[in-house]
Amino acid sequence: MRFRIPGPGAQEIYDRLTGDLTDTEFAIPRQIVADVIVHGAPTHEAEGAVSFEIEALTIEE
Repeated sequence: MRFRIPGPGAQEIYDRLTGDLTDTEFAIPRQIVADVIVHGAPTHEAEGAVSFEIEALTIEE
């Protein structure tokens, strides 16, 4: 999944969203989430936005 957080405060929001990501529980119907990571480094845009990708390893129940 790819995300983009716009403008002022984007870095702080990114830090809060991804800080405990590996400990977060996700509910995906008929799937077990085995692992979640931020894929690669975030992209910082000129107007302050931050873009990033999250990868999840899932196993079908």
